[in-house]
Amino acid sequence: MDKQRAISHFLYYLEQHPALVGINPAKVLLGHTADYEALTGAIAEQAGNSSLFSFSAMRLDLEPTDFLAQAIADSDLYIFFYDSSTLPNPRPEGPEFLRALQGVMAQNWKKSLLFKDYGDYFYDTFSVTPQRIAGLNSHLIQRMSHATTLSFKDDHGSWFETPLSSIKKWTDINGVGNFDLAPGEIATHSEEINGRVKFMGTFLSTIPFARKYGVLESPLELWIENSTISRIATDVPGLEHDFNKYLDANPSNRRIEELGIGTNEGVKDLYARNAGFEERHCGLHLGLGGGAKGSHHLDLIFSGGVLALDDEPVFDGRFVF
Repeated sequence: MDKQRAISHFLYYLEQHPALVGINPAKVLLGHTADYEALTGAIAEQAGNSSLFSFSAMRLDLEPTDFLAQAIADSDLYIFFYDSSTLPNPRPEGPEFLRALQGVMAQNWKKSLLFKDYGDYFYDTFSVTPQRIAGLNSHLIQRMSHATTLSFKDDHGSWFETPLSSIKKWTDINGVGNFDLAPGEIATHSEEINGRVKFMGTFLSTIPFARKYGVLESPLELWIENSTISRIATDVPGLEHDFNKYLDANPSNRRIEELGIGTNEGVKDLYARNAGFEERHCGLHLGLGGGAKGSHHLDLIFSGGVLALDDEPVFDGRFVF
């Protein structure tokens, strides 16, 4: 793994973060716990004497809350590196230092960048050249504009399809100008997804499905009618009960509010860390909920399968053009 190259790609994206447009040099706070000291030190060192950034580093778990709050207020952008879901006894609201900073973080959310539970996978996330990811995203979106139907199938008997006429726009998440720098996804919404899929993969949500169930090795079967999950089935102990409880909590939770395709070839596998980089894993993901007050967004990140345009594969474990 070329760590220096990954950091250089990260700095390329950082320069174009919306909070830093027109600011030179930008005051960037690197907040971190002990496990991320080497990474934040490497970022500051590699930026060197750059005129673009002025970095300062602070230990999130050691500095007084008042000092951290003032540093957030004084910064043009604050970046936090810490673990939460991967801790031995995680709390839903995060580590103690994060809970203490919730107020000031909410006030300054537009200049926040959180790398939660990334670990050394930070380097994988930024290992692919920005030009490759931008080109791949652009090419996929262009291909979509000339096709009629997007479909999915896998070796477990999954299938679904959606007419591309029902899709108005794809969001290009290539790291450039995005609030979340992790690059490698295109995403949209369709009201007309129909099929029956046997989900194999992992979860990403504030609800701890990933921690409890890991990467599924036995499928969660979903019946989908007009982008709504009508029923489910699974042999995984406890999952059917928990998932139905989630679905029944809010009508939006049954809705596929997001149809996404991960395009980051540096994210080689799924790890059930409940970390944002896993959403960039190549292939399909379906995002439930988040479309109505009181609902919770839950991403289903598929570990495999074939995506096709008009029955011509564009992804079968790798991108095919």
